[in-house]
Amino acid sequence: METKRVEALVSVGARYVGRAPAFEVGPPWWSEVEEVNRRLDELLGVRTVVLRLVHADEAEIGRGGRTVYHVQAMGEPRSGVLDETPYDGWDAIVAPHPLRSTWAEVDGPERIVEWARSFLGPVEPVQVKTWNLSCLLRVPGAWAKATSRFASVDADIIEHVQRYDETLAPTVLGKSVENRWSLLAHAPGNDCWEPDRATVENVVSRWVAVQAQLATEVDELSTPSLLPGELTAEANGLTAPRLLRGELAAEVDGLTAPRLLPGELTAEVERLLSVVPLSSQLRSDVEHLLSKLPSIVAELDTAGLPITLVHGDFHPGNWRSDGTARAIVDWADTFIGHPATDIQRLIGWLPAAKRAHALDVWTTAWKNHVPAADPERALPPTAILVRLLYAVMYQRFLDNIEPAERIYHEDDPASELQAAVEAYGLRERGVAG
Repeated sequence: METKRVEALVSVGARYVGRAPAFEVGPPWWSEVEEVNRRLDELLGVRTVVLRLVHADEAEIGRGGRTVYHVQAMGEPRSGVLDETPYDGWDAIVAPHPLRSTWAEVDGPERIVEWARSFLGPVEPVQVKTWNLSCLLRVPGAWAKATSRFASVDADIIEHVQRYDETLAPTVLGKSVENRWSLLAHAPGNDCWEPDRATVENVVSRWVAVQAQLATEVDELSTPSLLPGELTAEANGLTAPRLLRGELAAEVDGLTAPRLLPGELTAEVERLLSVVPLSSQLRSDVEHLLSKLPSIVAELDTAGLPITLVHGDFHPGNWRSDGTARAIVDWADTFIGHPATDIQRLIGWLPAAKRAHALDVWTTAWKNHVPAADPERALPPTAILVRLLYAVMYQRFLDNIEPAERIYHEDDPASELQAAVEAYGLRERGVAG
């Protein structure tokens, strides 16, 4: 089993109380901290929470290696188990940073816990995950989640989705849009990393049905842009960010309906060229691709699919099934955009043998809801465009998280630009994606 080597810098409040002996623990992913907390709880004799990643060695693979966390003990630790030698640089670790996540601050996770207890009573939390995008805590029968200021609020999105399908997402038990906190009932079953045909048919067709309904009220989904420099105050209504390939929030007969023109995406990718380290060859290839964007987006327009809510991370690991009931989880990456984004994400995760079936379910569902549409026509252009979109998304992450946490995404914008160029090359050579 892969592991990470954990070094915990422990504080009570902001007061440094010592370094825990290093230990190996799985899983290797830096954001997965349940076992880290369990080991430290046993060692220190008090409950602990990981506030944030301070340092990680294995930047190239995103997991494993030496991993240093700031850990808050929720009481005085057991005597004699920590190295109490003063830590050089501690003041810098606890110094405020304008881009720090609220749950990475001292007492940040505890504020989420106290809020959850206001709904559930005196429950005991288990911190499962923490990183620059979210903090996830498990309590009996439910999950408390905080999301970044540039992400969607799960509970808020789910309430809109459940207007059209009550069981497609977990039940909302509590919501704080101001704090970006969600309290959700546990979705029974297992993650669907290897979904069977029935699960694909159920989840994909139901999600398309909801998207088709939400597309008729895009004006009610008026939301801030998620493009760098466009993070504005939350609008009334659904608090999902906008990430669109084209003109943002163009008014068409009173409907906030962006057109899928290359304007905004072109400008944002051009900005990436000025901030993302690229080889001279990749830079040249991206510039060539940018010159082709008008025709690629025009081709996408011919598919006739509506702008609507997009899940944003629609892989089967974000589906839950107990064999009968099925639900979609993890709505924090939701945005308003083109629905083909989701099917591209799905087929990128599915084994090759299952992709044709998923595509058939998706295209059939959209034809049922929008008979005049030609969903298949959206697939070739979005194979390229989604890569550019994710390059912009990852750079947005980097622009809005503190330096120590950027290691999670440092190479992602360049990788997505490379993938976009490769997708365009396959298209030009007539090779199916």
